[in-house]
Amino acid sequence: MTRTVLIAGLTMALAAHPHPKAPAHVPPRPAPPVHSPARPVEPLPMLPSVARVRVEAAPDHLVVLEEVNLPRGDWVSGGLDLYVAFGSPGVPIAVDAQVVAVASGGAESTVGDPGEPVTVEPAVRRVTSVRTLLGRPQMAGVVVHVRETQLRRIYDAGGPAGLRIRSLLPVPAMGADGARDAVIRLGTPGGMPLTLGRIQVVSVGAEPWITRAEARLCGPEADEWPLSVTLLPKPSLPVPGPWKPTIAPAAAVRHASDDLCIRWWTPE
Repeated sequence: MTRTVLIAGLTMALAAHPHPKAPAHVPPRPAPPVHSPARPVEPLPMLPSVARVRVEAAPDHLVVLEEVNLPRGDWVSGGLDLYVAFGSPGVPIAVDAQVVAVASGGAESTVGDPGEPVTVEPAVRRVTSVRTLLGRPQMAGVVVHVRETQLRRIYDAGGPAGLRIRSLLPVPAMGADGARDAVIRLGTPGGMPLTLGRIQVVSVGAEPWITRAEARLCGPEADEWPLSVTLLPKPSLPVPGPWKPTIAPAAAVRHASDDLCIRWWTPE
């Protein structure tokens, strides 16, 4: 997918759902009735997992793709309203999301599968009627609305559903050590940290321009041991160390406060 098509697709995804304008005159509303406090939303009927985190870095933009597997679990009916908090380097330029089918027994969907679009709306924080999926509820983010018909079609075919969220971001500033950084929010629905699968960093452009990439959990309780990350395409020349052994993301010890920090280096 070319950079122009990707940026246009993400921008159109948000433009397709503009905020309605307020009417010129709004009649006064009656005083609201007194209600008991709203009940917390019920837990998710399935145990999600973060199947893939993919950072696509170009010289003039950054795309972060996070795919969450939603197995059928105890789901019987109803759509899902899910809260996804923003990471770093800041508020995205655009966000879109698709629901995709994952083959039965498979770990993730095919990147080239366009999936089916789902509605995404920005939010300052999570409200009680929405379930938190990624990040913390007090953070700014988006609400993703997955329809019942979308889930039923995939579940009836026998496989789990994959929720793919893409964010278009500005290029992070280069640090003093020559690295650029991105922070990706991880999930803890019900207080249980989600399993983390594959991590990829992709050099976007005519020629590979990223020479090295690292990933690790970050946060006040995080185990900072390096995680395995795949750099695509592989650099033509090896980069001198020092190197530390890495572990598979699924084997890392996770805490509810953990985020995923990814760094990459360029020849600049």
